[in-house]
Amino acid sequence: MKKAFTMIELVFVIVILGILAMVALPKFLGVAGQAHEANLKAFVGTLNRTVGPEIWAQHVGDGGSIKAETSAKKYVDIPKEIGHDFGFGNCGDGTFQKIVESDPNVTGQKYEIDCEDGTASSSPAFILKDSNGKCIAGPCP
Repeated sequence: MKKAFTMIELVFVIVILGILAMVALPKFLGVAGQAHEANLKAFVGTLNRTVGPEIWAQHVGDGGSIKAETSAKKYVDIPKEIGHDFGFGNCGDGTFQKIVESDPNVTGQKYEIDCEDGTASSSPAFILKDSNGKCIAGPCP
């Protein structure tokens, strides 16, 4: 006698797989956006820990202001979420000013990296803002 699955057993398996798919699918839909945001957060962390102090050390003798032509590509690899080189010359003096935006075609939404120029005792600070203008990484004001 051949042993085989009955129709009811197959229906139960299909129903269980469907329930598992309904539970798991929503969790996986936002994973790409979270990965892009995490990459931008890491990039802002790199700017704050290594690039900012390096740039500031080079420009302290220039009157304490970052030159507009200072290219980010000279100091760090630009992530695909931004996709192009940018300069640090738009750093705000005492306030955070936008220096670059992410590519919404890659990230799914627009992110913005802002910079505040350094002072005599601190290097420039960089923050990451989401599409609502909320600070999500860096020394949020």
